[in-house]
Amino acid sequence: RSFQATAHNLSFSKAAADLHLTQPCISKHIRSLEQILDVTLFHRSGRRVELTEAGATFLRHVLGAFQSIEKGVEALALLRGLHAGHLSIGAASTIGIYMLPEILGAFKQRFPGIEVTLQIANKAGTLRRLLEGEIDLGFVGPPVKPKELEKKPYLVDELVLVMAPSHRLAGAESVPAGELREEVFILRERGSGTREIMEEELAKAGIEIQKFMELGSTEAIKQAVAANLGVSIISRFTITLETITGRLHSAHIPDLKLHRQLYIAFRRERSLSWPALEFLRFVEQAALSAAAQPSSISRQPRGRAAKATPARGK
Repeated sequence: RSFQATAHNLSFSKAAADLHLTQPCISKHIRSLEQILDVTLFHRSGRRVELTEAGATFLRHVLGAFQSIEKGVEALALLRGLHAGHLSIGAASTIGIYMLPEILGAFKQRFPGIEVTLQIANKAGTLRRLLEGEIDLGFVGPPVKPKELEKKPYLVDELVLVMAPSHRLAGAESVPAGELREEVFILRERGSGTREIMEEELAKAGIEIQKFMELGSTEAIKQAVAANLGVSIISRFTITLETITGRLHSAHIPDLKLHRQLYIAFRRERSLSWPALEFLRFVEQAALSAAAQPSSISRQPRGRAAKATPARGK
């Protein structure tokens, strides 16, 4: 696993972080493996790491071995009674509404006897439920501060600017943050992870939100933005249908850091149930597949050319 993680990340330090080990431990594992196999698996040049031809050949067999192991774990889990049990999940609203249903459906198809409950709240509410033991796993955005919790990376999300088709910025692929000083913002309630990141990044750019409307759900925000009551900054995962149909337009804000790592959190001292452990593995595999896909926000419908970023004016 040390070899596979290093080959995947092309970095000893990132492999160590993935496996919750120290970098010297990973390096020792790789050196021992190279001595056992009598080959050099990686070219090392400073901090850069590259697979040798032997390493690339070995990696293909390692991945095949892991697939066989996973099938064996799955078979044993079924023998243990994974065909029955309960899994309780909590998620921040964006993740719970727009990202998890598909993976939950696939998980239920594989393990139809597992009873799954999904509780959706904002980030603060999800972390509270996790700390109080109401849920097994919590899906939230950064940061995950409570020291009682451990976290694993889930997906990388991007927040994008959304506006009505009639808005003056509609059609631009990117909009500088300075263009937003006089805009009315449609915001989620306090405690929302999306709102925390948006306000933090705008403040770094010297932009203070002067006019805003606060709504309790992303769906309500999309309706308000579509009615041209203001603009908002929300996850690209939430607007796929609206951008395809032309109900909303979206744009990047290149001078703000609006990419965020989403996490799966769980309590350190609490042993996870077999359904929870299996779901973690299931989600991690799905996240790896998703990460291999191109990352881009939905474009506007064909037939309408994107305009250049507009200057301020009427």
